[in-house]
Amino acid sequence: MSITLKAEKREQLGTAASRRIRNLGLIPAVIYNSAGNINLTLNSREFEAEYFKGSLTVSLIELDLAGKKTKVIAHKIELDPVSDRPVHVDFLSCDNVEAIRAKPKFSFTNQDKSLGLKKGGMLNIILRKIEVVCDNEKSIPATIEIDVGNLHIGSKIRASNLNLPAGVKLFKKSDALIASITGRGKSEEEAAPNAAPASGSAPAKVDEKKAEAKKPEAKK
Repeated sequence: MSITLKAEKREQLGTAASRRIRNLGLIPAVIYNSAGNINLTLNSREFEAEYFKGSLTVSLIELDLAGKKTKVIAHKIELDPVSDRPVHVDFLSCDNVEAIRAKPKFSFTNQDKSLGLKKGGMLNIILRKIEVVCDNEKSIPATIEIDVGNLHIGSKIRASNLNLPAGVKLFKKSDALIASITGRGKSEEEAAPNAAPASGSAPAKVDEKKAEAKKPEAKK
């Protein structure tokens, strides 16, 4: 998917300058490029229209800078803490690069078939997206699917377990926790008749009368 946005170079930098830019209905941005970073502004209404579609970080963007087209991908989008509207954008240049970095979102499939969820468990999502490296613009995935159909309560999904599409790999080797099935039910290991108590489980109930009787008498 490709998007075209108009942009203009900006000379004024700093917090005060960025505030003036936003008051004019523009968004300050920067393109990170090995040949030198480029500071620019975007039309906020035009950019927000694409941002709120939800697929901007996996879309190749052509920035039109005074008629010159530059291919980029949105790397980091800073949001206003109150309105959640974009206030600054970091782009990575995709011109003359061997691979393209993107941040696709996760899509959790077969939730209706998960035994853990059927038993009252909950899908606890830790990460919503992850940074990957793609061979080319055609291999950028819209989402990364995670099948939870065979997961039980206690199951965990880690970055190292992801089944990535062809031409896509993690930007950094990681074993980060993405999601887990949590709940009050017991996993198969916990349900075993002779299973040892899990670490961190509640202590056994103590007979208070017997414990009291064993207390040494205070010295007079």
